[in-house]
Amino acid sequence: MVEYIKRDKNDIYGKPILGFFFKNQKFITTFKIILTAVFFYALYFGFTHQGKENTFTTALFWGIFWSFFMVLTLPTFGRIFCGICPHGFMGKYITRFGLKKKMPKWMQNRYIGIFLLVVGWWGVYYMFPGIYKTPFGTAMMFTVMTLISFVIYFLYRDMSYCKYICPIGTLTRAYSKLSFTWLGTYQSACSECKTFDCATACPYNLKPFTFDKRNSMTDCTLCMECSTACEAVSFKFVKPSGTLFKKFQVLKAEVWTYILILGSIPIAMAFHHGIGRSNVGDEMIWAKTAHFFEQFINFGPVDSVGLFAFLYALLFTALAAVVGMFIAAKILKQDFKKIFYDLGYAYAPLFILGSLAHTLESFFTRGYDRIVEGFALGFGFGVVDIAPLAKRGESWLMIFGILKWVAILWALLILYKRMKLIDAPKAKKILAYPFAASLIIFFLSVNIYRAHIIDTYGRKARSHGGMHSTHAMGASHAKRGHKAAAPWVEVTPDTTLFFTQKKPSLKKGSGGNYMMHRRQPGEIPSRKLYLVTGDLQKPECVANVDGEFIGRDVDNKPLKLEIKKEGKCTSVKFFMPKSGYYTLYYLQEKKSTTNVTKYEFKRFDHSSDEEYNKEKMSAKSIEEVPFDILRLRADDETFYSRPQSGERLRFLVLKDAKPLAKATLTLTTEFGWQKVLYTDKDGIAEVQLIKDYLPEWDNFNKRFREKFLVTATFSQSDDKYKASYTGEFMPSRSEYQSYAYGLIITLVLLVVLSVGVYLYRMRVQKPFKEVTFDD
Repeated sequence: MVEYIKRDKNDIYGKPILGFFFKNQKFITTFKIILTAVFFYALYFGFTHQGKENTFTTALFWGIFWSFFMVLTLPTFGRIFCGICPHGFMGKYITRFGLKKKMPKWMQNRYIGIFLLVVGWWGVYYMFPGIYKTPFGTAMMFTVMTLISFVIYFLYRDMSYCKYICPIGTLTRAYSKLSFTWLGTYQSACSECKTFDCATACPYNLKPFTFDKRNSMTDCTLCMECSTACEAVSFKFVKPSGTLFKKFQVLKAEVWTYILILGSIPIAMAFHHGIGRSNVGDEMIWAKTAHFFEQFINFGPVDSVGLFAFLYALLFTALAAVVGMFIAAKILKQDFKKIFYDLGYAYAPLFILGSLAHTLESFFTRGYDRIVEGFALGFGFGVVDIAPLAKRGESWLMIFGILKWVAILWALLILYKRMKLIDAPKAKKILAYPFAASLIIFFLSVNIYRAHIIDTYGRKARSHGGMHSTHAMGASHAKRGHKAAAPWVEVTPDTTLFFTQKKPSLKKGSGGNYMMHRRQPGEIPSRKLYLVTGDLQKPECVANVDGEFIGRDVDNKPLKLEIKKEGKCTSVKFFMPKSGYYTLYYLQEKKSTTNVTKYEFKRFDHSSDEEYNKEKMSAKSIEEVPFDILRLRADDETFYSRPQSGERLRFLVLKDAKPLAKATLTLTTEFGWQKVLYTDKDGIAEVQLIKDYLPEWDNFNKRFREKFLVTATFSQSDDKYKASYTGEFMPSRSEYQSYAYGLIITLVLLVVLSVGVYLYRMRVQKPFKEVTFDD
């Protein structure tokens, strides 16, 4: 035993404050007792207060333990969570008085803990969302795990539960390799040691004096009991993930932990909670697989989409790792298992730093206030209302997003360092590197694709300003049907109005009375519109039409309007004798609320020789309308131009005929995609129309016209302004041309494949030749 040693500058035990926190056993023990008491109190509180009002139990386990403290400490100080874990603290004393048997070989399997974590927690989480996030569910799960741990602590020695059965035991061991701390010893003192007090004091039967030589802390939980037994024990600041840059004895379970946790959390979350909640979520393979099996299996309360998102995430993640490493091993001409497990440690930063970004942002936006409110409730301070430290969308929060990129770069660096340890020619290493990095590239691709999907297609539309939420994609959604709507509704100042050519149906499932009208020779074309609200696919008539209808012809002169009451619906008809844009407004002003509804139609007689006059056809407003939306024409627009998916539309918002900055502009398509924008200093907002028409492959209609609705809102003091603009867009040529391209490519491949098979068979078929032997 060494009683004094001169510590290095990077030794944490030599620091005045940090040394006290990490080395003083009285402080550490007191902290563990308090934490254990809070742990059991939270369990008790979860059983006695099972309602949603109990935020204390969930705040402790899901707000502090996981993920804030766990995710924050693993890549920094290392495995200190295990050092203060109530299970380990109690288990040390239970083991001391237990049976001290050696754990059977079949139980000494680290995959047991990994299985419990991946399947028992995350698998259940995706199948039954929120089941563990309730106070009762949380208390029940941790109570069961506590009882299991106590039984195993009592039966077996060497804290075997922590090594093999604990769901986070192998996880914390694996990810602690990223930390910038290291527990070791001063070899100058250890070389003369004969008592081995550090090993004797270790409840896990480890040998700290071998950590430096082995370049591994094995199952050390940083309980710090060895540092009390001998002063030669050190706890130093080192280079982050420094051990991964050198050789050490690999543990296969650690590499699979990186892969399975990456698939279970960030990848599955991106699939289910990110891409799955977008407006094209139902088109993803996991959703389609779930809907396919729902035809044969009654999943009951199971979230089938969540289940298959989880399974596909695990499958794709494992395939990316295995296939990439297999190709790399072939290029390097090395044993696959050696390459897979040696280089697989490069995956370590991907999950932990990616989760750290999400954890920190969540703490500021919705974690801190819940934790404070939960603890106030749990300890009898009553209900308190605490404001979050930040609001979603604040620009400074974007700094946490950098951590994902740091994780990717860090993983590539570790892969580079570990690739250098492989005995192979440099040229082959360069060629094998991108294949070995396939899982890192896959992780990067999923993050980019998720951001692209959300930015392009948006999240599933929610109720917004009178527009009912809907998510329908192409012809398949007609089969799903819609909730029956009332034939007419009362309009409030917040209702979003728009015009439609189709009269809302009074009968469920009826197609309405809109029909194509074939004009007779000499007949002046006309247009009949209905003022409606609600869903673009299922509009509802407006009952209380008490505003003013205003029409303008192609020369911006007043239109003669024929306004009729058709039951509960109001129709407006006007004639269009010339080619150009005709505009109809409905203006409703009540108290401090102004509501403007706009419809714009371009009429063009194909038999005429009239030229497209850009100035005449440009978007215009009128003095009578105080708040307006103008669709700005494209430079190459003609009479034949129609908006298509993929094109970018520009809208100008005017207030009192002047461009309005910072107005909120929302575009909603017929199938429910929604995009929210804000006008710039010139009052302009630009949005790209997405591919929102996704029918069955054999039902594609290249002439399909999909409606869209643009709403603009603005508030000034007590005055509120709202305007709406309706339009249509068609599928782009590339969408239906791709069907032809796909057919051509398929045919070419079939021809090439057939020719290849024929030539191969001709080469392998050899004519019979008689061979004689001279005995």
